[in-house]
Amino acid sequence: MSNLLKKIKNTPRIDLINYLILIYAFTLSFPSEIKRVVAIVMIILWLTDRTKYEFILPKTNIFLFFWIFIGYCLLSYFWSDVSFNEALKYLKRYWYYLPIFIIFKYLKKEYFEYTISFFLLGMLISEILSYGNYFSIWQIGMGKPHDPTVFMQHTLYSIFLSVTTIFLMSKVIHEKDKKRKFMYLLFFTTVTINLLLNSGRTGYFTLFITMIVVIITIYRMNLKIIFGTIIIISFVLFSAYNLSPNFKNRTYAIKSDITKVIDNSNYSTSVGARIGLWIIAKEILEDNSLFGVGIANNINKKNEYITSNNLENFSYIKTLVHFHNNFLEIITQFGIIGLTLFAYLFYLIAKIKIEDKTIYILKISTLCIFFLGSLTDVLFYLNDTMFLFSFVIGILLAKYKLEYQDKELLLISDKY
Repeated sequence: MSNLLKKIKNTPRIDLINYLILIYAFTLSFPSEIKRVVAIVMIILWLTDRTKYEFILPKTNIFLFFWIFIGYCLLSYFWSDVSFNEALKYLKRYWYYLPIFIIFKYLKKEYFEYTISFFLLGMLISEILSYGNYFSIWQIGMGKPHDPTVFMQHTLYSIFLSVTTIFLMSKVIHEKDKKRKFMYLLFFTTVTINLLLNSGRTGYFTLFITMIVVIITIYRMNLKIIFGTIIIISFVLFSAYNLSPNFKNRTYAIKSDITKVIDNSNYSTSVGARIGLWIIAKEILEDNSLFGVGIANNINKKNEYITSNNLENFSYIKTLVHFHNNFLEIITQFGIIGLTLFAYLFYLIAKIKIEDKTIYILKISTLCIFFLGSLTDVLFYLNDTMFLFSFVIGILLAKYKLEYQDKELLLISDKY
């Protein structure tokens, strides 16, 4: 034990942090308690580093506007009805995004591919456990045969599967080694099937829309490939509907929920509640469109509206603790100004120039998946997806910095 501690003490801080980044990547699809501990240790090593603010920053305003957005959220406390402790509790969740900066600053070139491999290995283990739940070989975590997720709620797990599937698809397209290409193709197939067996409808539509976006991005206006992709996706969806009871039941439930809203004004279903929250958000914004109702105050206003108008058919919605839509969550609290700042952060990430084709596709697909997924849930405020987003954006920024450094070295060598 003493030898181990001595070895850790003699290991350079940057290497310790890179080891932690590998563990962080590996545990992303595992219980929140594990990756939270890893993230906290990473943050402690960063905060206690004398050189924590010494880094080469390529041209980007992402970090600046992130803190501007946080500052505006805190400022909105002054027109909110909540206590300062409630506002601070809401604001504290943003610490989950700190790994973005740590990965960007510390990830070394020689650890880059290992980091991605560790993430994929963690997803492979989660996938195997999920299949075991589905086929009743075992029951691990929260999963059951009809909902074979493992360590997180099915909507969140479907986002992980969706991001992984697109990333593997990109690997299949760009990998030149035939053996690796086959392994990626096999993994891509099993992850896609796992998603279709899962009960996360958000993953269904984010994956297949993003697939089309990615194919258009790679092959531009090659209509033959684009239409071929649409036909393949249609075939996969048709097969899944007829072969996977989970997929069929979850997709049929959408029609059932909408019918209940139209025929009976019943908002006590998954889809019905989301429709009802749009209605309430519209009412909240009528008098608070520019600045919103302030941090953590939108839920209070939601419940006040339901109570004051005696909306008995909205009783289920009253129990919900967020708006199940990131854009509604932000605009009701922070108004058009807050939503504009948030959208601009998205734009800044999209503007990052990545030359590596696989990482470029990872950027496009992650932004697309999170944008679409945020229409049905608050992905940017839920621990598991916040950690996933932090990891991917950290990887993108790290790659951006490494490519920038390579260009600078090339320019210097050309001078001499």
